Amino acid sequence: MSSNTDTITSDLIDFRFPLIGFTPDREIWGFPDRKSLTTCGVLTLREGKSLGMELIDGDGGCWRVTAIHDKGRARSLIPWLIKALLSGRLYRIEYSLMRLEETSLNEVKARACKSLEAFPDDYCLFDERETVLLPLMEQVHAADSVDEIFKLLGLDSFEAY
Repeated sequence: MSSNTDTITSDLIDFRFPLIGFTPDREIWGFPDRKSLTTCGVLTLREGKSLGMELIDGDGGCWRVTAIHDKGRARSLIPWLIKALLSGRLYRIEYSLMRLEETSLNEVKARACKSLEAFPDDYCLFDERETVLLPLMEQVHAADSVDEIFKLLGLDSFEAY
C-alpha cells in the first residue's frame, strides 16, 4: 500500500472503465468513462462529496480520492451558460489519488451489496426488499466483472449535483 504522500492525478492513470466508487458513507457511484469521472456539479465540488471515495476499475485497480481540483467550466462559455440555466453548472475536475492495494472482484461484490443494504430505497420500494433487492444482490454476487456490476446497478456519477 502506498503512503499518504504517494499521490498521482487522475489524468495520468489509464483506468479500465467503468469505475465503481465507494464513498466513506457507503454510497456507490459509477463512472462509465473519463468524462463522467472528471465532470461534476457545483454541490459535489463545493462540498467535496467525492473526497475519500475509493475508485475501483475493471482490472481491480484501487485508488482513494485525496483532493479535488477545479479545472474550470466543463464547456465553452455559451454552452456552459445555457446548460447552467437549464440544469445547473458543470465543472471539469481532476482528482489527486492515492494508490491502494488491488481489490478482488469478490471484495467489490461484497462492498456493492453493503451499499445496497445501506441505501435500499435507491433500488426498491419499502415493500420490495424480498422481491427486488435480494434478487439484485444475488445477481451482484453472481457477476463476472466490475462492468457487469456497474450495468446491474445502473450507477449514478452524480455529475449534475
